[in-house]
Amino acid sequence: MKISAIAPMGRFYMFLLIASALLVFGFSSLSLAQEQRIDINALIDETQKMSSSQDEMSMVWWLPEEFWLANFAQDPSSTPEQAQQFVKVLNPYTVLCVIDGLIGTFGGVTYHTEEFIRENIYIVDEKGTRYTPIKNKDLNADTTNFLSMMKPLFVNMLGPMGENMHFYLFPSKTEDGERIAKVREYGNFTVKVNLNEYKWRLPLSSLMPPKICPEDGEKLNGAWKYCPWHGSKL
Repeated sequence: MKISAIAPMGRFYMFLLIASALLVFGFSSLSLAQEQRIDINALIDETQKMSSSQDEMSMVWWLPEEFWLANFAQDPSSTPEQAQQFVKVLNPYTVLCVIDGLIGTFGGVTYHTEEFIRENIYIVDEKGTRYTPIKNKDLNADTTNFLSMMKPLFVNMLGPMGENMHFYLFPSKTEDGERIAKVREYGNFTVKVNLNEYKWRLPLSSLMPPKICPEDGEKLNGAWKYCPWHGSKL
C-alpha cells in the first residue's frame, strides 16, 4: 500500500489517538468556549505535512498549544483554568510529532530510528535561524512524563507505525523572545527532516475568523490579505 492510500487513514487514527491521550488526563474531546468554534479536522489538515513521494512514509505533525486547547471539552470536571495548566507544560516548546521511513516494493516500511531522525531534523524560522531538537534530559519533568505516557498509546493503537512515531521538542521562542511559530500572525517556518522540507505559511486559517470581500460580500479565508478575485484588500 502506497502512502497515498495510507495518509488519510493515518490522520483519522492519529486524531483518535490524541483524543484518547487527553482522556488519560481527565478530559474528553472536542470544543473551546469561544465565539468561533474551531474546525478540528481543518486544524489537523493544516498542522500535518506529508511527503508526496510514493516511496516514503514521512510526516511531520506540528502540535501548537491551540491544537490541545481545541481538544478540551466543556464539562463539569474540566475548567478553562485546568486546560491552561495543561498547555502551560508544553508552552516553552515547539512540539513536532514525526514519522520517517521508506516504503518498499511490496509496501513494507523501513523506519528510520529516533536517533537518526533527531540528527537530521531542524526548524528554520522566517529569518533563517536554525533550531535543533532539545535533548530529552533538558526537558521539564512534566513534559517528560507526558511524552512517556503518549508513547504506549501510539504503540497500542497503531502498532509498528505508532512505535516509530517520535516527539521532538524545539524552543518556542527566538533569542529575541519572539515566538518561532505564531499561529495567528503572518509569517512562516520550515521543518527539514532528512531530505524533505515542510513549510508552514501563517496564520493558520482554521484559527482565523473569516474575512468578507468588500466588493461582493463573499466570505473568504481568514488568512488571506486580499480577495483573489477582485484584488481588494481584506
